Parts: sequence; C-alpha cells; structure tokens
Amino acid sequence: MNFVNEFKEFINGTGLIYRQDGNSFYFPDKDTTIRLVLKRNDMFSFPSDSLTGAVIYLYEDSWYRDNEVVKKRICSNLGQFISIFARKCEIKKITTPQASDFLDKYHAYGAARSKYRYGLYFRDRLVAVSSFSDSRPMRRIIHGVEMSVNSYEWVRYASLPDCRIAGGMGKSLQAFVDDVHPDEVMTYADKEWSEGAAYTKLGFIKVEERAPVLFYVNTLTNERISLKKIASDKAYKDLIINEQYSLIQNMGSVKYLKSYL
Repeated sequence: MNFVNEFKEFINGTGLIYRQDGNSFYFPDKDTTIRLVLKRNDMFSFPSDSLTGAVIYLYEDSWYRDNEVVKKRICSNLGQFISIFARKCEIKKITTPQASDFLDKYHAYGAARSKYRYGLYFRDRLVAVSSFSDSRPMRRIIHGVEMSVNSYEWVRYASLPDCRIAGGMGKSLQAFVDDVHPDEVMTYADKEWSEGAAYTKLGFIKVEERAPVLFYVNTLTNERISLKKIASDKAYKDLIINEQYSLIQNMGSVKYLKSYL
C-alpha cells in the first residue's frame, strides 16, 4: 500500500468528513486541507499549491519516520484531542535530559540546544515542554533610540500530540518572562503545520518570512539531513549522496518577535 492509500485508510478510520482531490484532503468542518508531499520517480515532489484555509503539508518521510506521533497530531489539528486547561497544570523547571527526551519524541525537529527549560504537568504527568535560548545582544530602535537589547529565542514548544493544552503556550512563556525578564523574545513558526496564529494571539509580531530549507532524505531510513549540516558537521564528511537519497525542501518558516520594552 502506498503513502496516499495508507493516509486515506487512516483518515477513514477517524470518522472525519473529507473530500479528496489527488493528494489533497479537504476537511470542510475545519476548513483545513492536508496536502501530501510524496515520492515520485525516486524524488520528493515540491509543493506549489495555492490552497485556501488552513493547510498542513504532510511529507512522506515524516509519515513513516514518526507515524504514531504524526497521526495523533493530525487528529488534534482536526479537532480530535484531549483538552487540558493550563490553569489546572503546574509549571516547573526541568532538566536537559527531561526536555530532550520529550522533544525528541513529540517535536517535529526534535530537541535543540537551550538554556532554560520548562515543563507543564497535569496530574503529575508531563504534558508539554518549552525551551528557550540564552540571551544574545541585538541592536534595536526603541522609542526612536538605537540601543542594544537582550534577545532570547523561544526554541521549542511541544505538547503530547493527542492533547491540546488551552493556555499552555502562554503559561510557559510567562514563566520564562517572570524568571528571566527578557527585553524581547523571538521564535519561528514551521509553515508545514501552521502560519503561527498561536504566536500572534500571545502578542508576537510577524517580522520575517524565512526561505525553505533543503534536505537530503535517506529513502530507506527516512532520516532528514540539511545541506547546511552536511557541509558543516564532520560526522557527515564521508557521506556519499547516491540514489538512496532524495532532495526535498520544507515550506520555510515565519519569524515572530515580542518586545517587553
């Protein structure tokens, strides 16, 4: 069974109403389209749609690499999720291993280097993780005056894929702000899954569109390796790019910024 048929079989099992048009599945109740990006003649097709409403781009390598997590995340995006209120959660600082273990399981890009890490706990169960970078000095014009500010990056946020933590992102961000008192916080929204509406609700301003990133995908293991990493990481210096690898690009990202000055 191929990717499209596997996905269709999965969706049929959810009871969701949809219309299929080739590799696109439209869910009218949520005004959401899921566009499958799949292999063709040993190459990954590059999406070039101009779809309306919410659009999720589901890549074939992601489907096979993180199948159960992806399925739960899709259901959550289409309204089938466990709802938890952040006000009923306790927020705690967590260790690097705790954050990394959670993010490697439930974030699309896994864990990343960070300085500050927070976990949301519901009934003593870790249900969401946020991580933030150390400060970086940035030149900004504030109230007409150029100055150096302490800028931090919100590096990762992930919740259990079948849960929606209402207010979870806001509570996690506020805990960091209360502890660190940043001048500003910046972050990125992955356009494969959203345009970042959750950040605008938290008071972030869209400041930049980031270009798509190129990856090689190992078609046997579905591992993604960015061209940048291949060029800079000694671990890949002997990597031979052959017919086992396909070149893909993601959808890019959107940069958001929130000032506290």
